[in-house]
Amino acid sequence: MRFIRLIALLAIPVLFASLSWSQEGESVYKSKCAACHGPTAEGKIGPSLKTTKLGEDDIVLMLSKGEEARKMPHKKAMTSLTGDQIKAVAHYVKSLK
Repeated sequence: MRFIRLIALLAIPVLFASLSWSQEGESVYKSKCAACHGPTAEGKIGPSLKTTKLGEDDIVLMLSKGEEARKMPHKKAMTSLTGDQIKAVAHYVKSLK
């Protein structure tokens, strides 16, 4: 019984961290990405992100390092975002499926 309580106590902070991570990702997405990818990632000027085949790590790399084959702004790193913000956006985008 103590083991179950311990697990529950450890899980609560992880749950709240995950919720705040998701909220930050959504907030950053709406302010930096939605203009091109649409408010719900359905695609606009940029492609739909709901159907992207990129994994979360691939999105992080593209946003943090840039990718020459992509159109702007993804040709270069998104220097206006911190590493944590980039990870939160990638997590948020992958949660939209």
